[in-house]
Amino acid sequence: MSEDQNGVSYRLIVAATDGSATALHAARHAISLARLSNARLRVIYVVNTHIAFHLGAYQYLALETLQEEGDRAVDEVVRLAEKAGLSDVGGAVLSGSPRQVIVDWAREQGADLIVVGSHGYSRLTYLLIGSVAEYVVRYAHCPVLVVREKKT
Repeated sequence: MSEDQNGVSYRLIVAATDGSATALHAARHAISLARLSNARLRVIYVVNTHIAFHLGAYQYLALETLQEEGDRAVDEVVRLAEKAGLSDVGGAVLSGSPRQVIVDWAREQGADLIVVGSHGYSRLTYLLIGSVAEYVVRYAHCPVLVVREKKT
């Protein structure tokens, strides 16, 4: 852990991923910050069990598929972090409401910073599903870095 000239230091950074390009872009920021501050990095993916609940007989198959997707997404970021030279990196695939689980898990782990991507949904999509990033910013116990999707 190192402290910058303003007294800001990070010991544990949590990067939330959903496997998207936007989340990977945000994770790269988390990796960079972890390197600069010599912080531990934890990468999490949350299987949205609320979606699978509505699939009836296909629920088990959907949850299994989402678990596999989560494993791949977390592994990808962990590999990038290790390649970048981070020595204390870990990942977890969790279940529940993504926005609530991110906030609760980060608090339980004692995170100093949460990094999430922002997809920039349309107004209609935002009204229908809400924003994970906005919820995390509002309810997290620590600072949150929201990284906008990378425009090409």
